[in-house]
Amino acid sequence: MNKNSIVFKSVLFVAIISIIMLSFCGCENTGGAKNSYRSINSSIFSSQNLASNRDYKLDWNSDAKAVLLKSLSDNSYWSDILYERFLKGNESANGNSPISITVANTKTLKWDTITSYEELEESGTIACKKLENGIRVTYFFEKYRIAVPVEYTLRDDSVNVAIDGRTILEDGTDYKLVSVTLTPNFCSVKNDAENGYLFVPSGCGGIMYTAENSNGVREYSGEVYGDDGARQVPTDFADDESVRLPVFGAYGNGRGMLGIIEEGAGAAVIEAKAGNDRLGYSNVSAKFYMRGYDRFFFTYHGKPQGTTNRINDNISQVRMSVGYYPLTGKSAGYSEMANKYREYLSKNGLLEEGTVSESPYSVTFIGGTGITKSILGVPKKEIVPLTTFSDVKNIVSKISSDNGEGPVVRLVGYGNEGVRPGSIAGGKDYLSIYGSKQELSDLIKALPDMFIDYDIVRFAKSGNGFSLSSDVAKTAIKYKAEHFAITPIRKMDEDNPYYIISRDSFADAADFAIDKAKKYNNKSVSLSTVGMIAFSDYSYDEYVNKNKIENDVKSILAKVKKSADTVAVSGANSYAAVFADTIFDTASTSGDYSAIDFEIPFYQMVFHSYKTMYAQPSNICKNSEYSVACALAYGMGASFMLTSDYAKDSDDLSEYPLYATVFKDNRELIKKSVFSSGFSEIYKKTANSRLIDYKMANNGVSASTYDNGTIVYVNHTGKTVNSAIGKIKPYSFASVLGG
Repeated sequence: MNKNSIVFKSVLFVAIISIIMLSFCGCENTGGAKNSYRSINSSIFSSQNLASNRDYKLDWNSDAKAVLLKSLSDNSYWSDILYERFLKGNESANGNSPISITVANTKTLKWDTITSYEELEESGTIACKKLENGIRVTYFFEKYRIAVPVEYTLRDDSVNVAIDGRTILEDGTDYKLVSVTLTPNFCSVKNDAENGYLFVPSGCGGIMYTAENSNGVREYSGEVYGDDGARQVPTDFADDESVRLPVFGAYGNGRGMLGIIEEGAGAAVIEAKAGNDRLGYSNVSAKFYMRGYDRFFFTYHGKPQGTTNRINDNISQVRMSVGYYPLTGKSAGYSEMANKYREYLSKNGLLEEGTVSESPYSVTFIGGTGITKSILGVPKKEIVPLTTFSDVKNIVSKISSDNGEGPVVRLVGYGNEGVRPGSIAGGKDYLSIYGSKQELSDLIKALPDMFIDYDIVRFAKSGNGFSLSSDVAKTAIKYKAEHFAITPIRKMDEDNPYYIISRDSFADAADFAIDKAKKYNNKSVSLSTVGMIAFSDYSYDEYVNKNKIENDVKSILAKVKKSADTVAVSGANSYAAVFADTIFDTASTSGDYSAIDFEIPFYQMVFHSYKTMYAQPSNICKNSEYSVACALAYGMGASFMLTSDYAKDSDDLSEYPLYATVFKDNRELIKKSVFSSGFSEIYKKTANSRLIDYKMANNGVSASTYDNGTIVYVNHTGKTVNSAIGKIKPYSFASVLGG
């Protein structure tokens, strides 16, 4: 054997040993999805204290194979398992599992969920390693040949629990990792706890009571930041609210726990189970998708059989974590959770204070709509105006004259396809159907604070440097991210798809919108879809599972603010809400979920007095009086959506109830709802004060408390009821105390 051969083999041996060591240390390896699985014997060290500070200590219990966070003030504790039940000998797999995983069978494509406890009972092992201020516990799922390291780190006021896709080991032959549910029991409460509930951030926020009842366990699941805009899924006709904030919590017996998803929020799903009579506990936690997926209908002999999932090849190469913040005493409930989350945003430089508009109402005008006509049997689409630039000017003048005060104005649907997605930002110029350039100039001069909306996320036409072939985001299995509108008869309009911009072209689309705004001297820019649509792009490893959407949107909003005076978003996810000035279409419902018992303005408690917020348009809701009442109860301005005319043959009636938007039918409603009712006076009294508490009495009267001492009472019912301040008429809010 020659010398060069010996040297080569020695180097190869060292390289192999280095790779193996990196796989198990889990710190520096960036190979991620290519990490090979290798089982080891169990390596558990004895029970001990891992870290301590002034208020808490973090302990490891070797018998329970669990981590405990203990309060030094009262010796209470929280754990990643149901520790109290473990001490009593309970062997529940769900109660005794610090994590669970979902795996996909590579042959059948079927998904299965496995708890760490049941795997340890069969063939799995764990390995522990002491870290500074914490511990790393690696869970080996031997049967599935997957290993997941979990790190627990004690901080001053919380404990951080994290996983990192770069450290996960996987064989990948028979099973692939889909998701990991972290510490499902850290945020839990006994079902019989006094005033026990779970908090979920669906829409404005919702409470799930933990008491057991005849309905059995009530379950909730909501994807953080809403469904991935770049995911292929069958059409869903549900009208539910999205999760806009990456937070969740549990409360009972005078103590609570707040979970904040601090890293990888776009990959997370918040899951909650209330009234679980088998465990005697209710819990809420975060599940993280480690791979993206697409979902399809499948048929057999032409008959639909259900859905099947296809997953991306690679494990996400990012760190994902939850910070758990204990709360005790009278201020441990959802109001303090909102305050704690707001503090978290501020401390991390994620919440910019703005000037709250004192206008108690906003008006959104719809520009155009498409009408499909048949000419000699051939369908032809035509864009027609619903509200021209001169219409907007005249209507706002009338509204302002009626009420002595003008609204905050926003224009949407003024693109080259009307309210539907067309070219990026609606095209380089405005169609002549909306009016001349001079008429737009006159309108902007008359209403300098008027927001004009630009859609830079969705587009259906190539042009102006953006192509449907090269600038579209890719789904998990590398399809184009394609979506379809729903027609009034509840079918997909397959002839008119729209697409999601690629993450690589996202910033360029923003630049295009900025240039258009500058061209028309528009200083108040609205980016509705930027605020509400989070999306991946599987053309690039760094953009899977909506990764880095927070950074991209922050960068875009910062760039827009350099040339615009104010920036607005719509129905905004937290990463957009924190940097915008105005938030339109703010949810005042938690969605149509039977598991949610009580709605709370958690979103509003976080952002009130920091951001101007307007509710969803009242005149297109089922009950406009109730909608206006909710807006005031939650500290928001009222909102209306208007058009000058009605187009009965509009292709967009399913998305926009245009029959309810005509100005002449809403003129009196606006005056009555906002000004004659006293709404305006109350809104102005509280606009720049924090909403610090919200309570709802059994008779349907809410009390919203502000830090300036004002309490606003609102009747949410359709009948006159007695309250702490006397009788209140249906949907009335005329009485205010303090201030």
